[in-house]
Amino acid sequence: MDAKCPECEKVASFNEDKNNIKCSFCGFTASYDEYIEIMKEKVQNMIADYSPDRSGF
Repeated sequence: MDAKCPECEKVASFNEDKNNIKCSFCGFTASYDEYIEIMKEKVQNMIADYSPDRSGF
């Protein structure tokens, strides 16, 4: 299975047996749980960047 590398944004591989994400391009390695937390933080940052500031409401 493939995953998006949070470091270089290329395709990383997900080893289901070892529950591990590894990018052969930049060397990123993380457990599945660590990977999910990293990606959740990236999504939250993206949402914050695109949310309009509505301080007047």
